[in-house]
Amino acid sequence: MQRREFIAGGIATLCLSQKAFAVAESIVKPQLQVAATSPWLANGVAVTTGGAMFLNFPRFKGHQNSPSLARVTPSGLIPFPGDNWNEWKPGNDGHDTLVNVNACHHFGDNVLWVVDQGAPQGEKPSSGAAKLVAFDASSGETVKVIRFDEKALPAGGAPNDLRIHGRLVYVTDSGLGGLLIHDLISGKTIRRLSGSRLLRKPERIDQKGYRGRILEDKNGKRPSVHSDVIEVSPDGKWLYYATPTGPLYKIPTASLNDTGLSNDALERRIEKVADIPSVGGSAIDAAGNIYLSNVEKRSVDKLLPDGRLETLVQDEKLMTPDALVIAEGWIYVPAPQIEYLAGNNKGKDKTLGPWKIYRFALTP
Repeated sequence: MQRREFIAGGIATLCLSQKAFAVAESIVKPQLQVAATSPWLANGVAVTTGGAMFLNFPRFKGHQNSPSLARVTPSGLIPFPGDNWNEWKPGNDGHDTLVNVNACHHFGDNVLWVVDQGAPQGEKPSSGAAKLVAFDASSGETVKVIRFDEKALPAGGAPNDLRIHGRLVYVTDSGLGGLLIHDLISGKTIRRLSGSRLLRKPERIDQKGYRGRILEDKNGKRPSVHSDVIEVSPDGKWLYYATPTGPLYKIPTASLNDTGLSNDALERRIEKVADIPSVGGSAIDAAGNIYLSNVEKRSVDKLLPDGRLETLVQDEKLMTPDALVIAEGWIYVPAPQIEYLAGNNKGKDKTLGPWKIYRFALTP
């Protein structure tokens, strides 16, 4: 074979190998797609079984001029629902408006749930303003409002996220550390593990951003967010939770719902699942696999049974990836850039709109 023929054959083989490798790599590491674009900072997304998509806006400092909730349409974002719920203004008590929505969820029953902390970031909510609200995802009609008294949510508490299994609604309190359990049938709410050391951010661990940068404001104050991430196993037997810095823990739901158990007794039922990096959100699939949005790597990781994290997708566009949603074979992930808010970036807000919601295919 002449040298020219050898080189040509080698190049052809190399091109074929590269194509084969590219196909294999795309299977292992799926590509991000833009699912929605927002002119406002969005840190949560919900997708119905019919494909309707909703975004929530927490109105962080410097980002107050937005609705609290919106539906994604071909012509852009439309505030949802289109009534007084989205008409909060500074000075409003927040009792019957959405003020600071930190999460929105759809659990397959055409109901859209939102978690409203009830007051602007850093402020104390008025009585009854911190709440869960459920809307009909089609009409926007209010289905249910769950408010918390001072026993369920003491001063300093902040409802962060929720999951529903059967008749029970599980809510994390990221202000004080604790879990709220609301019974949809009886209408009663109980508070568990209030202020437990295992539900508060570990003092030795700092919340971090990309490549391990420690988050802090202009005075050097660092975030101290307590129980945040929450999941319930598909069979309803385990509740998983974590602070944004980890670790990830689990506890039997039967123990949480046993009001005869004290906080000390409950703490002894808590099991550590894994040490994790700083995360923004999580999701769990029907098989019980847990997925975490890794803020330090700008990735979405899958937690393996041995405690290791397998990177599913990693991309610089995932700036502070937050709440994850699994819907119709896709994982949706917002990129709200929270690490670049002034309170996390030495007093300088370096967020840059528009904000994106991404998605990628979830392969078996």
